[in-house]
Amino acid sequence: MGIPQLRRHLEPYAERAALEPGTAVLDGPALAYHVLGLCSRTARKTSPFEQPSYELLGRTAIAWLKQIQACGFSVSAIYFDSYLPGSKRPERVQRLLKSSRDLIKYHSAFLGGVPRASPHHAGDTNVDLFPNAWPTEKKAKPPAPPFLVPAVIDALRDSPEFGPLVKLVPGEADGFCAQHVRQHAGTVLTSDSDLLVYDLGEAGGVVFLADIDADMETQRLIAPQYRPADLCKRLSIKPDTGLQYLAFEISRDPHLTLEQAVEKSKTGEAASASPGEYAEFIDLYLSPEVASKFEPDQVPALDPRVSEIVLRSLRTSGTVTVISENDPGPQEYNDSALEMYLPFLLDYPSRTSAWEASKPTRQLAYAVLQLLRGSNIPSVAETRRLQSISSGLQIEVPGPTETDGLGASLLALLSNIEGGVGEFELVWVMLAIYQDIVMAIDRARGYPLSLEVLRQEARGKLDASSWDFLHLLAQTQATYYSLRMLRQILEFSAQHTGALSATLSELVQFLSRLPSLPDFPSPTTFAKTISSSLCADYEDAIPLIKSARQPQNSKKSKKRKFIASNEANPKTHDTTPTTTTLSTITALRTSLTTETTPLPVRFRALFSLKHLAASNPPTSAESLAAIDAIAAGFASPSALLKHELAYCLGQTANGAAIPHLTAVLEDVGEDAMCRHEAAEALGALGDERSLEVLKRFRDREGEEVVVTETCEIAVERIEWENGEGRKAERLRASDFSSVDPAPPMAQGQEEQTVEELGNALMDTSVPLFKRYRAMFALRDLASPPDLPTAVPAVLALAKGLADSSALFRHEIAFVFGQLAHPASIPALTAALSNTEEASMVRHEAAEALGSLGDEEGVEETLKKFLHDKEAVVRESVIVALDMAEYEKSNEAEYALIPEVKGTA
Repeated sequence: MGIPQLRRHLEPYAERAALEPGTAVLDGPALAYHVLGLCSRTARKTSPFEQPSYELLGRTAIAWLKQIQACGFSVSAIYFDSYLPGSKRPERVQRLLKSSRDLIKYHSAFLGGVPRASPHHAGDTNVDLFPNAWPTEKKAKPPAPPFLVPAVIDALRDSPEFGPLVKLVPGEADGFCAQHVRQHAGTVLTSDSDLLVYDLGEAGGVVFLADIDADMETQRLIAPQYRPADLCKRLSIKPDTGLQYLAFEISRDPHLTLEQAVEKSKTGEAASASPGEYAEFIDLYLSPEVASKFEPDQVPALDPRVSEIVLRSLRTSGTVTVISENDPGPQEYNDSALEMYLPFLLDYPSRTSAWEASKPTRQLAYAVLQLLRGSNIPSVAETRRLQSISSGLQIEVPGPTETDGLGASLLALLSNIEGGVGEFELVWVMLAIYQDIVMAIDRARGYPLSLEVLRQEARGKLDASSWDFLHLLAQTQATYYSLRMLRQILEFSAQHTGALSATLSELVQFLSRLPSLPDFPSPTTFAKTISSSLCADYEDAIPLIKSARQPQNSKKSKKRKFIASNEANPKTHDTTPTTTTLSTITALRTSLTTETTPLPVRFRALFSLKHLAASNPPTSAESLAAIDAIAAGFASPSALLKHELAYCLGQTANGAAIPHLTAVLEDVGEDAMCRHEAAEALGALGDERSLEVLKRFRDREGEEVVVTETCEIAVERIEWENGEGRKAERLRASDFSSVDPAPPMAQGQEEQTVEELGNALMDTSVPLFKRYRAMFALRDLASPPDLPTAVPAVLALAKGLADSSALFRHEIAFVFGQLAHPASIPALTAALSNTEEASMVRHEAAEALGSLGDEEGVEETLKKFLHDKEAVVRESVIVALDMAEYEKSNEAEYALIPEVKGTA
């Protein structure tokens, strides 16, 4: 996961040379993703059909390790984590949010279907193990293969040479890698800069996988080597705490130069100023949390995420305790529910998660966990594709007494399907289709997706690049993996408890024939399965599905709700505020309102509060607490922050924000930029009760022009929102979820062209509200960025930066921030560089450039204005650089919410 900038800062001080023969310890997950990069290097990143197969990934991992050993490194251990501490949960959720956001962006980029494989794609050929270059791809791309890490583990386990070296450890792999080299010396091969913060001992070192080159003539490896002991000497910092202080300084402020960070670390400045925060930071490295029941060699041979829920279930039962390396005493466990982090699938964002149809299989797996722990598990929180910060989807777990009956039902279902298909390999696909049909029937919503895809195939119209096809594939993969989870948990239960019932033993035997991961359905194989093997005539599937489902429909059977039904009897959501959520809001409020907190951190806290306010019922305690927390920030002296507070309140769709916004607008001593944003937010909320105050300040003599113009637009928006004319308008669907100051231009019988909208945009004879409507219509024609209209629309919008209204120019810059289109960079750079431009325009241009931070030269442009004479510009650049750092990194969603939007 790493500390941003730490590796870049230390790279000049690493020793780049031929590596001396020695012992290597592998960070397993890093190895898996490195191998994915190697296998994908020459593929088109935008096409899932060019992703490497699991067979190629496993084969490449073994070939790479063999080449490492041929070059003098003896691999002594390959560590994979099978349990992550609870402290990692926020980071994991944020990564999942980023993956969800990226999936939405990928879908938006290819609404009509994903790119097919190129005719020139070589497929599973030989892979260059030590390439000289790593091509980058800035276009939206699909998620990584969902079962990448377990597939690599399986391949390594099947290798006589490397199988004995694979170690699933009851904690983070990082900590065990560090412990290994600390005790036995050697070098950790990883991609994670966090390893530099651990105690590696005098002889321990780190080499980053992507840095490794090989000289095949001399059979030597060449790479920069990071030895903490040597780095401390070269930087003249303390050998015991120097790197830890340095990492802490950089983690708090990634924009520090190395010289600044080194000077601060020599005195432990940040650690002394925030001892509690430092203690929490360093505890992750000095005392990593592990589930202590099992030694590394005793952790069950499960997939990492399956192993994690097994260990957590034993941990909460008291079978497994939790210890820290420096504190052998057990630690208290506060989780109220077990969590299962499901692999991230390439599914259709507009449909229910592809994991939903196979939920009954996983419910049975979770029920088996109760046999291990000896007590009930009321529910398991599954984390799938997320739209917001969440504690996961609560999955009800059937009681221990129902487990045998549920196992018998599943076994009977599988046997019934086996009797109806010609090839045993199709049993699993047919089960996926069965589960899809059952889900559709139980929800009484629409035609089953599986039958629709089969109907397309029967008519010769199957489109394997369509999102419907990909979603059915993802559902089928979810069915396969849910069965794999069940089999592994049953096998471990038999090993741990000594025996299973006769029914569950028979079920394990049936599931032992489940295909291995390389034989799971994939984008390149699934269409063939459907077209040539499954159902030439899809109607043949219907009688089989009905006959398989018939026993489950008996009214006398209470077991069906766990085998066949998904949401037949949905429970009413508990609206009682959770202590966890309210505590989170309190913590976020503290971060937001504390003036010593770095501005980027305050912005992230603000966006999180905005999400909590918008995603909970308007009158709920959570929503009201989040709105109050945001409003508390108006006491800040920062105009930039206060204007952003007003924007976020306007996006909550909650009338409770109106009094706070009205107070800001009425405070004539407040910064005009903040008052303008408060007026715009009142317009976004659309409440007619705000018309009086908006009209009053629209017509107020001597009022700031930006406030007058904003009130004018807000009045028109509210009147449009509540008027009859709106109902007759036809609006183009937008990729953007923000509530804008004006709706896009209404569509006529023929869609307006970029030229027509550009003319409307620059027509100063009409009200600003109408010009804004043209502006947002142009924005929608520029997304996704590969639309033929995208670049012309961006260039048309750029002309608006020459308008006489600062408000109008500022809104153009805001729209550019939403679009994050490279074609806007020249116009934004010019606006920011013009010191005679209004500060509200320059600030917006800076933040818009931040959303383009992964584009060449943008970060350098922003840094030029870190010391600008205008405070709001300086602060905006700080926030923009933080956004730029996010854009260039693999961090989670910047604002913690997968929305396509910019800051205001």
